[in-house]
Amino acid sequence: MRQNNRFNLQTAVTHDERDSFYGEVVPPVFMSTLFTYRNFDDFQRMQRDQSGYYYSRMGNPTLQVLETQLARLENGEAAKVFASGMAAVSVALLHLLKQGDHVVCQYPIYGGTHKLLRQYLPKFGVSVDFIDFKDVEEVRAAIRPNTKVLMCESISTFLMEVFDVAAIVGLAKEFGLYTVMDNTCATPANFRPLDWGIDIVVHSASKYFGGHSDVIAGAVIASKKFIEGMIDLELSLLGSALGPFEAWLVGRGLRTFPLRIREQGRSALEIAKLLADTPRVTAVHYPLLPGHPQFELASRQLDGPSGLLSFEMEGGTEAIAGMIDRLRLFQIGVSWGGFESLVYAPCMSPGADADTPSGKRMRSLVRLSVGLENTDDLLNDLQQAFGEG
Repeated sequence: MRQNNRFNLQTAVTHDERDSFYGEVVPPVFMSTLFTYRNFDDFQRMQRDQSGYYYSRMGNPTLQVLETQLARLENGEAAKVFASGMAAVSVALLHLLKQGDHVVCQYPIYGGTHKLLRQYLPKFGVSVDFIDFKDVEEVRAAIRPNTKVLMCESISTFLMEVFDVAAIVGLAKEFGLYTVMDNTCATPANFRPLDWGIDIVVHSASKYFGGHSDVIAGAVIASKKFIEGMIDLELSLLGSALGPFEAWLVGRGLRTFPLRIREQGRSALEIAKLLADTPRVTAVHYPLLPGHPQFELASRQLDGPSGLLSFEMEGGTEAIAGMIDRLRLFQIGVSWGGFESLVYAPCMSPGADADTPSGKRMRSLVRLSVGLENTDDLLNDLQQAFGEG
């Protein structure tokens, strides 16, 4: 694992470099909605120097502890946390875009991001093209004079694909475009987009950062100027701030995040190897699986594997349903990144692939989020579900 700032990642999340009141190792939760001042001059000084807190929708000491940690993990100047991952994505894009702008977005992409760009932002005059970022020349061809943003994921939703980040960043710099990357799947344990020249990083902190399936949160990490601009406009106007207790929960999860992602990635790689040798499985989507078409590129860009993978199987919806219903340890669930193993298939959601050009492929897809159960138990569960145990 590469070094993060001065410390190894696990050391960085253990020591949060904050002010302590009584030597406590766990930071307190500041549940106050507002913060008062002794006199007129103190309040004005705080406003002028941005040196304190006055209303928790704008900032709070508990949130600040988390934001400092997240910025350090991603090697960024500053961070801001939000009420959900989609709030983080939405605010970041809204801050960058105006009427008449154009976005080139990676495809496939997370469904909420896809819907925001395809259905919602066009109401305000923002257009989008969805492009396979693996083809750099196709991305180049999609860029228009009014293109403002390249939107992408470090590891793509469902198909777990990677692309040549250096080439796409080079393209963005050539045309003077902003790059926004969702790094939820890879996490800073395995990839740090800012180090590769990406401008803005977004996260669903509900996933691996929280890690316990008990909090919804999001984050944006970028330059100090960008974060301050979001706070002045979108954060103050749209009411998407994270609550103090939710921030505390994410901060609690961060303390074990590097350990969890390492164990989940180790188990996921073993599962990917098993699936690759399973007769009814026609494809395994896990770029760090030896033999995967993107293995060489993924090995250059990623420090290690994550706990998320997908595979395609023959037999259609009936076969997928039968296999999923026989699973004992993988529970059916739409999220991922927690301590528990989950399974989800797009064919379980009627109409979910209606807008998908590769709809037929998606209908044969199954996604696994590998949790912290014993690896052998998970392997045995999959084997018996496929009738091979």
